[in-house]
Amino acid sequence: MGCASCALNIEKSLSELEGVETATVNLGTEEASVNYDPEKLQLSDLTGAVEEAGYEVVNDKITIKVGSMSCAMCVKSIEDGLKKLDGVSEVNVNLASEKAYITYNPAMVGVKEFKNTIVDLGYDYLGVEGEETQNLEEELIEKDLKGKRNRIIVAFGFAIPIMILMFSNITTPIPMTYLFLIISILPFIYVSYPIFSAAYRSLRNGNLDMDVMYSMGIGVAYVSSVLGTFSILLTPEFMFYETALMLAGFLMLGRYLETRAKGRTSSAIKKLVGMQAKTATVLREGKEVLISVEDVEIGDTVVVKPGEKISADGIVCSGESYVDESAITGEPIPVLKNKGKDIVGGTINKNGTLNFKTTKVGKDTVLAQIIRLVETAQGSKPPVQKIADKAVTYFIPTVLSIAIVAFIVWYLLLGSSLLFGLTVLISILVVACPCALGLATPTAITVGLGRGAELGILIKNGDALEISEKLTTILFDKTGTLTRGKPEVTDMISFELDRNELLFYAATVESRSEHPLADAIVRKADTENLSLGEVEEFDSFGGKGVKAVVNMKNIIIGNRSLLIEKILKLTVKSKQVYLKLKKKEKPSF
Repeated sequence: MGCASCALNIEKSLSELEGVETATVNLGTEEASVNYDPEKLQLSDLTGAVEEAGYEVVNDKITIKVGSMSCAMCVKSIEDGLKKLDGVSEVNVNLASEKAYITYNPAMVGVKEFKNTIVDLGYDYLGVEGEETQNLEEELIEKDLKGKRNRIIVAFGFAIPIMILMFSNITTPIPMTYLFLIISILPFIYVSYPIFSAAYRSLRNGNLDMDVMYSMGIGVAYVSSVLGTFSILLTPEFMFYETALMLAGFLMLGRYLETRAKGRTSSAIKKLVGMQAKTATVLREGKEVLISVEDVEIGDTVVVKPGEKISADGIVCSGESYVDESAITGEPIPVLKNKGKDIVGGTINKNGTLNFKTTKVGKDTVLAQIIRLVETAQGSKPPVQKIADKAVTYFIPTVLSIAIVAFIVWYLLLGSSLLFGLTVLISILVVACPCALGLATPTAITVGLGRGAELGILIKNGDALEISEKLTTILFDKTGTLTRGKPEVTDMISFELDRNELLFYAATVESRSEHPLADAIVRKADTENLSLGEVEEFDSFGGKGVKAVVNMKNIIIGNRSLLIEKILKLTVKSKQVYLKLKKKEKPSF
């Protein structure tokens, strides 16, 4: 808003909404106070009115970790539940990363309401992104995997022997049907309990998800077996004990694989977060003090020693060192940093000690913005996922209807046996699983974006990822993207010196240097099996090169400016040789 008329325009736009009693806009604080009927309007309607007037509503955003989700219907249930909260304008739940991205008005709703809603819906609230919830999340995932693994073992451990007994002629003291019931009842309850409890939770919330289908499938199979065992409506030929256990076991196996896949999808975020320094050494009253990185403030002077991570963005005020910025810029060769140069948090100081003054800390650093970008991208829904989510909501009622109609047609209209009709019903309910539709799309997006981040490729949102397969031309703006990231000596051109002699002197001097190109020269000497000599009077010139004495010879290695500067100070003969070479060969030093 720029003037009083802006405030009046917004007041008018809000007042025209049916259900709004009064709307007052304060230009100074840039806030709108609205009295409205929550039964007629929601926060999103008020936001829409402001945006239609040509302005923008500034809301808070929060990312909450959610556990125990298993399908797209879980996503829909949580999104619908959170959207009902007055003050929430937008909710986007990602199944693969198990996170809820919420845009809300903090004056109307907060984390407490989000937590209560998620827990009431039957899911696990794992905390707010950015809190120290990583260990808790990993512990819950490991516990979940262990429980599923145990249920898989129990399911197949009992189902297979029952199947073998069914086809054997072994005589038992009690009827075989009763024996199967006794053997299977406790394992079936143990294995299928999570499935039935999830189905109950969905029905309680007024949703139909795949757990409801699964429960109907394995429930019908087991109940039919029990009725057949006691000859209630059905005969003993209706024996599905091993089938019910097998189906529950296969469902647990699928859930186990899904949980493992989801547990790996956010590895890129974890690696990026791991790049952030945990502590920083700052100068306070002339003394070095080790503090938590969260306590670093803008304007602090931070001391970074060799091998340490740089804790914040800033400007070097003293010292000189090479800094590995490959994780941020993609350039593999460490960059020389000295007074006045910018440095970025999360990069690694290689060899010298640097003192820098912080300019950005915490969530404002480049690395924090990269992490936020990847998280936002993983939380975005491209068109294909929106289609999948919508299809799933119609998929389950359709499958349930088809299963029931198929049973009626086969058993009542076509006169098939009850056994065949139930087999058709159970098969349709169990086989028609929307996991691939509801889980594969968000998982593929999350894994794709995460893998890209691991390789240094940042994708802003899911839409960009989806249309990337249509790319025909790619433009690269730096060589670091196209190289292998490791400098190597490819050619040597020598004058008046033997090739191996040239490499010997160069590698001997560079063995004392910390420059990344020096490593390449030394490695070349190693591959040529050259033994290096003794170095005397070694000296380096920041950003230019080095010089030393080897076998009583002055050796200068560096760029053009260093060679011109040093050669002008040498003998006339050396000048003539240099000028002659320059005229004849035009070498580039």
